[in-house]
Amino acid sequence: MIKKFLAIIITAPLVFAMGGHDAPKKMDNKKIIKKTSPFLIVGKMPHLMKPIKANWNNKELNLTKEQKEKLEIIRKNTVSTVKKLAKKIKMLEKKIVRNSLQGEPPKKLKEKVDRLAELKAKATMAHIRCIYKTKQILTSKQLDFIYKNR
Repeated sequence: MIKKFLAIIITAPLVFAMGGHDAPKKMDNKKIIKKTSPFLIVGKMPHLMKPIKANWNNKELNLTKEQKEKLEIIRKNTVSTVKKLAKKIKMLEKKIVRNSLQGEPPKKLKEKVDRLAELKAKATMAHIRCIYKTKQILTSKQLDFIYKNR
């Protein structure tokens, strides 16, 4: 009896841990919508503003009033630019997918795909400018702190 009990206690976590990986999840007939990035380079460049904002008043980061003012301008400009582009990107992606699934030939879709690439390149450049300008404002010690706290 005790052996059975121990066997159940030992194996139960393994069974539960393995259970969710192979079994398909029911979605109640809802579409699975994957969020796409507005950037060409995904997950490889740092988003410096998130850890900066999270540590805005941290004494170890020690941002000056002047740095905060400059960083806030950079953040607002970057977010504004990327949001506008992301909206256009999302709409264009939907249009390309819809037209493709309706059988539109690749030659006709090329112009839309080129425009999509152009919009994503602009968003990527906004991100690159944000990183560059942020690095110009922060000291090397502050950058080290941000990289450690991302």
